[in-house]
Amino acid sequence: MQEFELRVLSTDNYNLSLELYQCASRKAGEKKRPSAKRIGGLKGNALVQAKQAIYDCFKANNYDPKTLSHNRQSAYILDEESATNLALLFQTLQPLSKPDRVANITKKIIVMSNEESHYWFAKISNGKRSQALRAIRVLLGD
Repeated sequence: MQEFELRVLSTDNYNLSLELYQCASRKAGEKKRPSAKRIGGLKGNALVQAKQAIYDCFKANNYDPKTLSHNRQSAYILDEESATNLALLFQTLQPLSKPDRVANITKKIIVMSNEESHYWFAKISNGKRSQALRAIRVLLGD
């Protein structure tokens, strides 16, 4: 199972932004674990609209959503199943600004099966990123 980290960054006026990292596995013979790869981030209005999906991910990983704060220092460790939905959400919503489009995509990603979210996550991570993101935005945005 792959491990992910959700990091909280403090921004201006007690606001926060979230960044998701995919932790690299330590290979045989290596003493040190490679650094984590940034998957995506979310802030502002998109973060507010996606908060239910984030809270659901917290609950799936036995975290209390009330612990999410702008002054949190430690990262949340997430399992692969819930983090792939979150990664998909972060990467898909990152450049969007229309509230109704953000809401539609968020609702549809929340209800995706694990197989479907893993499929799209793999397409975005290992395939042609921009084409896969455009395709999922068109598919889920309406």
